[in-house]
Amino acid sequence: MVQVKVSKCPSDKLSLSNCLIVNENDFNPERVKYVEVRTNAPRGFVFTIKVSEDIAPGSVGFSLVQRKWASVQLNSLVDMVPYRFSEGSFLSNITVEADFLQKAKANSEAYDTNKMAEEFTHQFLDQAFSVGQQAVFAFQDKKYLILCVKSMEVIDVSLLGGSDAKASQGTNVSIGVVTRNTQVLFERAEGSVLNLTGTAKGKAATQSIISRDWDFTKLGIGGLDKEFSNIIRRAFATRLFPPEVVDKLGLRHVKGILLHGPPGTGKTLMARQIGKMLNTREPKIISGPEVLNKYVGESEANIRKLFAEAEEEQKKFGDNSGLHLIIFDEFDAVCKSRYMYNSGGTGVQDSVVNQLLAKIDGVEQLNNVLLIGMTNRRDLIDDALLRPGRLEVQVEIGLPDENGRVQILEIHTAKMKEHKLLAPDVDLPDLAAQTKNFTGAEIEGLVRAAQSTAMNRFIQLKTNFEIDPEAAEKIVIRQEDFYHALEYDIKPAFGPADDNLDVYVANGIVPWSNQVQRILDDGRLLFDQTRTQDITAPITVLLEGPVGCGKTALAVQMALNSDFPFVKMCSPENMIGFIESAKCQTIKKIFDDADKSELSCIIVDDIERLLDYVAIGPRFSNTVLQALLVLLKKKLRKGRKLTVIGTTTCRDVLETMGIVEAFNTVIHVSSLSSIDHLKAVFQEVKLFDADEIKQIERNIGQQRLFVGIKKLLVMAEMAVQVSLYS
Repeated sequence: MVQVKVSKCPSDKLSLSNCLIVNENDFNPERVKYVEVRTNAPRGFVFTIKVSEDIAPGSVGFSLVQRKWASVQLNSLVDMVPYRFSEGSFLSNITVEADFLQKAKANSEAYDTNKMAEEFTHQFLDQAFSVGQQAVFAFQDKKYLILCVKSMEVIDVSLLGGSDAKASQGTNVSIGVVTRNTQVLFERAEGSVLNLTGTAKGKAATQSIISRDWDFTKLGIGGLDKEFSNIIRRAFATRLFPPEVVDKLGLRHVKGILLHGPPGTGKTLMARQIGKMLNTREPKIISGPEVLNKYVGESEANIRKLFAEAEEEQKKFGDNSGLHLIIFDEFDAVCKSRYMYNSGGTGVQDSVVNQLLAKIDGVEQLNNVLLIGMTNRRDLIDDALLRPGRLEVQVEIGLPDENGRVQILEIHTAKMKEHKLLAPDVDLPDLAAQTKNFTGAEIEGLVRAAQSTAMNRFIQLKTNFEIDPEAAEKIVIRQEDFYHALEYDIKPAFGPADDNLDVYVANGIVPWSNQVQRILDDGRLLFDQTRTQDITAPITVLLEGPVGCGKTALAVQMALNSDFPFVKMCSPENMIGFIESAKCQTIKKIFDDADKSELSCIIVDDIERLLDYVAIGPRFSNTVLQALLVLLKKKLRKGRKLTVIGTTTCRDVLETMGIVEAFNTVIHVSSLSSIDHLKAVFQEVKLFDADEIKQIERNIGQQRLFVGIKKLLVMAEMAVQVSLYS
């Protein structure tokens, strides 16, 4: 081992050699060819040495690039030890990233990678290289490039045989020696405008648009594997090939992606993180309302500013321009359909749409731009933006499935697991099964609510909300905290909880005859059919019967028994005072929301009231009627299944309107008609004792009955109250 002082290379020519310059008195070149430089770093740095009389004994010449890579300073002392390579260290392949040494001298001139590969093996023959090492490369008339080694593979020595040596299948190594048979692959460095053409010893010379170290889970996104695969296939496949291959095939790059879906499913997060995953210029992120400006022409100018850098770079470097990523949140705010929403207005949004169309796919179209738009309302976007050549890749970011929910829960509990704050009884798959139709944002909210519940155990309310001093050490999030959050804190937007359906069956279903159970059984069969069959239209059933016979309660009980994650009540009481158009929009929104869930059930209660039907006149809303008829027969998307349960007391009227025909099945719900029915009800609700029931039976005798279960229960409760005060 020799201790030497770090100094500069004696000349520029020696700096380009990629060797350490030593004095012959320190190292004999006939016996030592490679040395390991040992510094304070955990590992040593292996270099090839070159002897020169211009370097003083006891010193070693480092170029500026070598000093940066080895992290050594001028005049510092380092230890140098002779290094010997084994026979299995000869490189079969080496991949290097290339960029201009001086950014100011960047140009669009083509660099032939075949010639560069030949020059590389000529300049650096028998030299040692390490992964991560940088070197200055002089190519054709002093065109200086900076190279960085990305990966290397070694030759199988058993196949070596002079000039006919063959490369093995490849074993990745971190250090090796360049030979005449080493294949050199050049890639353009991230953010570089270097124009690489041709192939390097039979391999394509291109830069991968996707970063090598991306990990979707680490980016904080889960449950979107299929959507992401679709984006890669459609939007980035052409950009993974060299420009000359794309040109020969006559391909055009995808210029726009539209991410649409319910709020909270991860559209904005996914778009933001795609920018980290790609080797692109710094992404530009803008919200739709930020574009609009009250001054004439300023909104259009804001659009032009978004594309200005990409436009300038394409004029300068053509197809070798880097990719510019523009992320456009709340896309529907400025790109609504023209000539429909702005009639009588200023037409500003029309102009913004026109300007955006001109930049994406106009006369002077840009080929180095990828626009990612996000919206909850795809139906509002102008059709011209959605055609091929513009935002042609449209990906729905829907509700995550069970595996996706497990991924999201793992992401949001990872830090707790790392710090051992998650109790062993926490079962993430069980939580995923209980969070049907939860969005990613709602699952994140569930985790926060569980954390709050756990922390609340250590807040002492009696002492002015003081915290237990040992809370930081005691706090652990348990399964019961998640259950508490599920029950009281977080309710899914696309679930049944917000309709308070339990209110309709608060007293349970009274089985006053076999008919009640048959109706529930028929409902179970319909839901099983919905779940198992591959259907393209909703399965619909109409419960008809007299007032107060329990149609709504039976419909709700059928829906709750189905265990469908999405159950919504479309009831007239929620639309009191609505005009016809508002009613239609409300009903349509319920059906649109159902389309976002795999299994859905909609209860259309009291249909004649929804239609504003009155016997005097008669009068009804034809607009709402036509909307309901269309929605009941609406075709479902693939993978979506829907059951609709309707209730009515006016079957004959609905038959005249043609709405009964829209239902696949009609089930009659009758009123109580015999004394046995009454006795069954009273025995079930236990409002009267046995003697009182017999007295009621004697009083009624053989009278014919026709009373609804609802009215009967109200009358029975009134009778009990009267007896209490008499």
